[in-house]
Amino acid sequence: MATLACRVQFLDNTDPFNSTNFPEPSRPLLFTFREDLPFGTQQAEVHGLLRAPHKLDDCTLQLSHKGTYLDLEATLAEQLDALEGFQDDAGQGKKHSVIWRTQLS
Repeated sequence: MATLACRVQFLDNTDPFNSTNFPEPSRPLLFTFREDLPFGTQQAEVHGLLRAPHKLDDCTLQLSHKGTYLDLEATLAEQLDALEGFQDDAGQGKKHSVIWRTQLS
């Protein structure tokens, strides 16, 4: 079973009058995504880990290095092109994360 261990954090954009645009918590937590499961089935675990204020049904996952949104119905293996460069920059001191946020309409 292949996995992707990475930092996760949430962006609280549930309140349009919130003046901070910084992902919370300030220190990202580590989470290991399974390659064989769709992101949507792993979403509840990420939500519980982060204790994010968002509702599960109107949230999505976004990659910090490209701003790309992940398809929640697809697996990690099916979206490898979106993850290109995600871990490559770690040697250069850049630490990317997966951001839990409200889906934009």
